Formats: sequence, structure tokens, C-alpha cells
Amino acid sequence: MRSIRRFATVHPLPFVIVAPAVWMMIAGIAAYLAAAVLRLPLSHELPQSLGMLTATACLLLVMWRWGWLRAAGVTGLGSGRLWLLTAGLAAFVVVAYQLAFFGEIVVDLPASWAAGEAQAILGRQVVVGIAEEFLFRGFLLYALVRVWGETRRGLLAAVTLPALLFGLLHVMQVSAGNPLDDTLMTVLNCFVSGLWWGALVLLGGSLWPAALLHAASNASFQIGGASLARFDPSAMDYALATLAELPLVIAGLWLLWRKIPGSLLAGRQKSIANWRTMASSRISRSPWIASSFCRASMPNWRRPSPSWKRSKRAGSQRL
Repeated sequence: MRSIRRFATVHPLPFVIVAPAVWMMIAGIAAYLAAAVLRLPLSHELPQSLGMLTATACLLLVMWRWGWLRAAGVTGLGSGRLWLLTAGLAAFVVVAYQLAFFGEIVVDLPASWAAGEAQAILGRQVVVGIAEEFLFRGFLLYALVRVWGETRRGLLAAVTLPALLFGLLHVMQVSAGNPLDDTLMTVLNCFVSGLWWGALVLLGGSLWPAALLHAASNASFQIGGASLARFDPSAMDYALATLAELPLVIAGLWLLWRKIPGSLLAGRQKSIANWRTMASSRISRSPWIASSFCRASMPNWRRPSPSWKRSKRAGSQRL
């Protein structure tokens, strides 16, 4: 585990390229096993969701071992102003996607909810939003920020690369039979969305608003499409949705550029320092907790020496 973390620090670019491939491999294996156990087709939503949740659980375990959970925004919920802004952005995204894909507001949420379609779509998109945001705007973004994020260019590069990988992930839609032009516009739309979601995570200090916005943007047109007899989004629909999000990208990157990098990262470095202080207090109480709990986050920590073990064994024998 230490060697992998060292590789992420010394070679961040290859690391963030390999990590999504490993995540997808774990998700695919878990989905295949879930489909076999549940006797469902692999394309069914339940095995796919279970596969993504399994891969995300493995990702969270790695982040916990490395002490990245709080610094990457997983355990922080953000301020009330952040969630007020998120609510406004979610409303904007839902309306913009409805107008881009349908030309009008077509969501009939009570009818879709009564038919059970809205619950299935929302559940699926919440899983997708959490899983993909934890990977791209959590794990990969923080892996780059901790190496490149001392300068404004470093912050912009750390936001851009996960967004690019997030967009390229959707190239696989070609294998599902989607036309090439529609797939390319989907890739562009995901890249643009990933830019302002990444800026929001860095400025707000929490992953959860980005996960909510991700789920809202996906569910907004899927619930609307479920209410139509036929829904086949075109490249122009994705282009209009992308144009609607460009002001958010410009605003997010401008605020990120204007933000002093030292102050932007100060809160995260402070949270790491507080975490290490808390761990140090546990060390003084129990060396066994230190050896298992703090090994990944404190590289200089050493296991109890053999002499310490011998003295403890001798003391127990005297008692």
C-alpha cells in the first residue's frame, strides 16, 4: 500500500490514468458475480449498481488507509451557503437539460413516481453520481491537487485532467450502438460538466454537492424521456446542454484562478494536521492502534521494536 501511495506522489499522471481502469475492472467483476448470484442479465441495473458500489467501497478503503477521506471532501458536508448554491445550480441544470433535450419542461414527477419509474431512475443515478464523483472529483482530483496544487496552474490542471478522463470514459457508448457524433458530443458534455464540478469541489471542500448535481443532471432528462413514447437524444441536444453549462465552467474556473492557492489548500492541510494530532493521541494510549491505524498516514511511524515487545512480555510474566 505504501508503494502505491509513493507511486501516486512521484508519478501522478500515470497513476490517475491507471486508477480508473482498475476501478472499472473491480466494478465489472463485482457486477458479473452479482448477476450470476442473482440470476439476472449483466445489463440489468441491479448488478451494475452493485458492481459500482463494490468498486467505490474499495476506493473508500484505500482513501481511509491513506488518510485522504477528509482532505478529499468525502467526510465534509460543506457550509450552508454551499448547499444553498447547490440547490440553485441543481434547479438551473434540471431546467437547462429539460429545455435542451425536449424544448420544454416535460417531467411529470407525480405520474412517474406513481408508476415507479422515477424511483428506479433516481436510485440508479444517485449510485452513479456518488460512485463516479468519488472516483473522479474525489480520489483522482485530490491525488493531483496534493502534488500539483500549490499554484494556480496546478489547480486548473488538477481539475482538467479528471474531467477529461471522465469524458473519455463515455467513449464506450459506441460499443452500445450509439452513433459516433452523439457519443462525441456526450464526451464533450461530460468533460464540460466535470470542469465546473471539480471547481465546486475545490472551492466548497465537499464532494457531496457534486454528486447531487451529477445525479440531478442525469435524472432530469431520463425521467423526462421515460414519460415519452420514444426518446432518442441527438448530438444537437447534447450540444445545447453543453452550451448551457459553459457559463458555470467559466465562473468556476475564474473563481478558482482568483482564489489564492495557499488559502484554498490551507483548510485541507489543517484537516490533515488535525487528523494526525488525533492519531498521535491514540498512539500514546495504545501502540497497537498506531501500528494498524496510522501506518499509511504517518510514513515515519515504526512498529513497536522487539525490545519493547520483550519488556512487555517480561512485565506480564512478573505480574
